[in-house]
Amino acid sequence: MRQLITLALFGLLMFAQVQHIYAGEKDDAHIAYIFKNMRLSSEEKTKVKPILQAYYKEVSAAKASNKALKDKYDMAEDAGKLTPAQCDELFDSKQKAERAELDIRKAYYPKFKAVLPAMKAYQLMKLANDKVK
Repeated sequence: MRQLITLALFGLLMFAQVQHIYAGEKDDAHIAYIFKNMRLSSEEKTKVKPILQAYYKEVSAAKASNKALKDKYDMAEDAGKLTPAQCDELFDSKQKAERAELDIRKAYYPKFKAVLPAMKAYQLMKLANDKVK
């Protein structure tokens, strides 16, 4: 019994670590995508990278509660058995996450403009919100 519990805890820890690594890789892919598509000097890249990392961390945190709720109701949604209250909860959660993400974008645009010309900061924000595979 003790071994089973230890094995289960080990499995959970490994899953959590993989999720954390994946989120980091996804953010790195976004940053690489931005750097590939923009003409930034090495000095600009050095200044922008920590700001971008913080930006993606905040965006990810803002989306986390909505993602958790979606995961919670995923089976019910696939089966077409969401209750009206669950639909409302999902809708409200999505709106809250989108509002938070918009607030984050508004907060970070001036930070990017502090280290880049306005045109580059604008382009960076456009690229930062692209879907990257």
